[in-house]
Amino acid sequence: MSATGVSKPKDQDLLKSGDGGGMFTDMETRITKLEASAEDTRSSLDSIRRQLAQMDTKLDSKPDQGWIINMVCVVLGVVLASIAATASVLALMK
Repeated sequence: MSATGVSKPKDQDLLKSGDGGGMFTDMETRITKLEASAEDTRSSLDSIRRQLAQMDTKLDSKPDQGWIINMVCVVLGVVLASIAATASVLALMK
């Protein structure tokens, strides 16, 4: 013990760097907290993956841009054909 009443750490307990104040004493507690944090992160990532998979499935069932353009062209064709048919009927009636 030193003059202040605090025991000096043994040489094997000293760390060269890190956040433990240069000591091994709380290393297990810190590692346990890191492992818990890693598990929380892993579960969050799994949740995000599941949500992205659900979104992908929902997007697969939605019409894409090509389908919408085709439908617009079909409707436009039907409208133009009905205008032409109406014009020819009116021409025959005169």
